[in-house]
Amino acid sequence: MVKTKSIKKYQLLFVVIALIFTFNLGIWTRAYGEQAGGSPESGSTSHISSLYTSLQSAGFGSDTDTPDWGTTWNRVKTAAQWTPTGTATAGDVASGKTFYGSNRSQQTGTSAAPGNCPTQEHQDSYGAPITQTTNCTDTVAWTVPSGSIAGSEKQDGRTGLIWSNLVYKSSNTATFSLSSATDWSWNATLDNNVAVGGKTAITLCSSMGNGWRLPTQKELQQAYIDGSFFNLSQSVNSFWSSTSYNGDSSWLVALSDGFMVSSGQSNTSHVRCVR
Repeated sequence: MVKTKSIKKYQLLFVVIALIFTFNLGIWTRAYGEQAGGSPESGSTSHISSLYTSLQSAGFGSDTDTPDWGTTWNRVKTAAQWTPTGTATAGDVASGKTFYGSNRSQQTGTSAAPGNCPTQEHQDSYGAPITQTTNCTDTVAWTVPSGSIAGSEKQDGRTGLIWSNLVYKSSNTATFSLSSATDWSWNATLDNNVAVGGKTAITLCSSMGNGWRLPTQKELQQAYIDGSFFNLSQSVNSFWSSTSYNGDSSWLVALSDGFMVSSGQSNTSHVRCVR
């Protein structure tokens, strides 16, 4: 009987020791099991805490998620699960350049870089008219922009600018047309400008919404260099720019031959918009 009691006493003592050990092990694990640095010591930052801080500083992940795992693990989980949502394809990116589109697999661009237009010809006010047979068509082909942008005609791949159709007056409303053009003054003194609400060449574009604006002189010149003659419809030639020459004149640029001249703001020309 005495022996049985002794055994039970030792068994009880063993259980107590095991419980104490388990309890202390749990505390040690929580306090030191994920800590960064060398040997455990109270107050050290855990690896998971350091990771959370790094992710938060970089703007990766979120403190909230469903199901809710708590602030720290929500941040780690959402950062690990994030995938890119880009819309670029290999054909949109220059050859040899890497990018991430709609997944976390690195991709390589295949688009050929445009050339330098060695056959580009230029006419200015001092030379005879030049008949062009080539105009960057071997290296630059403008594309129809994605997204069905109202009024758009083509996008210049070099500059990224989207060029509109011709601005046309229809029933006293300014609209876009692929083949018909209206004469406009720069300063809204012409009857056509008055008829659509007294809009200047600049406000004709901005009133179209969707970010349309009148191009600058240099943007029109660059469009010619990039092949506007063969890429845009050419029922008319010269276009107003948003660039003033002085208080009474603004620059006109011909997208068919590169001719450029300042003209009185009450004179007439045509309008294309960019965005």
